[in-house]
Amino acid sequence: EYGQMSQIKLINHPDYIVLLAPQTCHVLSSAVLNGGMSQTRSLLNLRVDKHQPPPWPEPADTLQAMAMELELAMPVTGMMTAASMKSLSYRREGDDTLWVECWVTCGLSNLLRCGDPTMLSPEEKPRAGTINIFLFVSQPLSPQAMTEALILLTESKVTAVRDAGLISPLSGLPASGTGTDSHAVFCPDTDSESLQYCGKHTLAGELIGRAVTAACADSISLCQQAAASGDS
Repeated sequence: EYGQMSQIKLINHPDYIVLLAPQTCHVLSSAVLNGGMSQTRSLLNLRVDKHQPPPWPEPADTLQAMAMELELAMPVTGMMTAASMKSLSYRREGDDTLWVECWVTCGLSNLLRCGDPTMLSPEEKPRAGTINIFLFVSQPLSPQAMTEALILLTESKVTAVRDAGLISPLSGLPASGTGTDSHAVFCPDTDSESLQYCGKHTLAGELIGRAVTAACADSISLCQQAAASGDS
């Protein structure tokens, strides 16, 4: 059972970040590997070389190969980024009864605003620069609550991007994220009663909003510092 002493284990490597859950979790994500509504034991955020020339291997194949190399517990939920792992930010909000944990890595070279023109042909590769977010909620969530949590996570990211004054270079208007952001919400897969709601009028929603907004703001700042020092 998840409880006061239970923790998600973090492996922080210059080339990847891994989260290891103590038991199987439900997950809802836009991840390249094991995306959608699924189950997970491990979550992988893999850094790739933004200067790698074509042909580019299939992202899911690359992630699966790394998961096997690292001998991660299956199933694995996998994302990719060109962002430095030095941009990792972590926030926890809540108490021993209900808490959320958020991990964010951030790259900003692909800033866009929702509705900007795609400007990509089928042969083109999106510019590197991604805001990847993992969010853990300590209590089981109903499918609708998990979906609401993913919506609130995204709203919180947009809030942090707007608060930072980031601008889409394509439209010159306030950005809402990057063109390749990937997000995941995961929670315990137990027989405990599930939370049915996760919006702004719930404690879970309040905790998600606080944790994700703060973690994104910190990660944006770390990314900007790295860019200013030439270490990105």
